Amino acid sequence: MNRSPQMQEFVNDMSEKLFGRKPSNNQCVSCGSEKVKQKDFRDDLSYKEFTMSHMYQECQDSVFGR
Repeated sequence: MNRSPQMQEFVNDMSEKLFGRKPSNNQCVSCGSEKVKQKDFRDDLSYKEFTMSHMYQECQDSVFGR
């Protein structure tokens, strides 16, 4: 996902304030699970959500419901 540098900085700051960590490509911002892979997600839409929110499948389920 292409975000402006300002938007990415905002997302990073909010993630750090809310979860204590900044988003990274292979880590869940919510639970800290590392080495997250696309195959770990139920479907393409769930993986797309990860690319935006950096939340692992289980964390998405707890926030949005299954």
